Amino acid sequence: MQINNNYQKNANISLIAKMLWKKPGISRVDISRELDLYRSTVSNIINSLIDNGVVLEEKIGDALPQGGRKPIYLGLNPRFGCSGGIEMQPDCYRAVLVSITGDVLESFDGPFPDGAFEDAIDTVCEQLFSRAGVLGIPLLGICVGMPGIIDSEGSRIIRSDPFGIANAPFVSRFSKKRKIPVLVENDANCLAWLELARNREESLSDFMCLTAEYHDRDALTSSRPGMSVGLGLALSGSVYSGAGYAAGEFVSVSWRPGKAGQSGISDELMKNIEKDEQAFSVWAQDLFSSLVPVVSVFNPQAVFAHGELARQKEKVLRIIEERVPQFASLLETVGAGLKFGDGELHSLAEGAALMFFLLLFSVPGGSSASSSRGIDWDAVFEIASRPAE
Repeated sequence: MQINNNYQKNANISLIAKMLWKKPGISRVDISRELDLYRSTVSNIINSLIDNGVVLEEKIGDALPQGGRKPIYLGLNPRFGCSGGIEMQPDCYRAVLVSITGDVLESFDGPFPDGAFEDAIDTVCEQLFSRAGVLGIPLLGICVGMPGIIDSEGSRIIRSDPFGIANAPFVSRFSKKRKIPVLVENDANCLAWLELARNREESLSDFMCLTAEYHDRDALTSSRPGMSVGLGLALSGSVYSGAGYAAGEFVSVSWRPGKAGQSGISDELMKNIEKDEQAFSVWAQDLFSSLVPVVSVFNPQAVFAHGELARQKEKVLRIIEERVPQFASLLETVGAGLKFGDGELHSLAEGAALMFFLLLFSVPGGSSASSSRGIDWDAVFEIASRPAE
């Protein structure tokens, strides 16, 4: 019975906190109506969240025509806590701090830190911890986005060719030292978490998130230079990883067995893709032609384009119009829009940070499996209440 009570309590806290996240300035009565919960249940949870510093009573509304108490409008406390997001690539890292209200507090980046992979992760985590301390806002958790096939629920790196890691647990000494959860996720999936968060006020639950970034030849893996492509999928409001956690590992229709990279495009063309417009056009045509059957089968509400695709939006749109008109036609047929991100370099890290709060706001035991990743409200309350270091 105690387990059931704890489950119900955490589920209701998550539902109410997510409602405040989606609709800041909502009242207790409106929360009760929206979630179909007893007013007493909502009041008890709101009072607990106020006591723990999560929620603020922002202002008192006007009296209703039928009389009764004036509504008190509520909001999440932006200083209750923040999450950290890290994008790790073989040559660099990018990091952000995001408040519980979803606002970016700080962002920074740098070359890949000296030392082994685990040492580099801990170095950046300590920087996030220090910067959160300067802001005077508790760091509640960190998510790391990295290329590869990642079991985020089991905190395991199944394979990451850019880092030369295979079948290894994701270990964070920082997490053990600071008693703060550190999660890991595929980098393209972090962008899917980003779009789930940014579109939280809309009923956008099924979409594709496409990203592409140029990279030079990697000395560790001998991978060829060119444009790497990642694909994140959201299904029914949750990021989909696939049975083997490899959903979104993209190869184009031109790729053949034994061919390095993600397509059959020649090495000569790929190494010039950053500066040669013709090479970029050939690559983009190959990419969007390959996505036609994917869009047809998946039937997404939207396709988001990030990274170099967003930074070269006009060129991409022109290539689709001239070389892959079937892609645009299919999007129109299924009623999906092609939406471009801002091309900001810290978008992926921001998505990683927002993943933490989306998991916190999910119902325990649901599709997001927040409890299996060590995130629950009692733990978050405890972290937020610790004295500053």
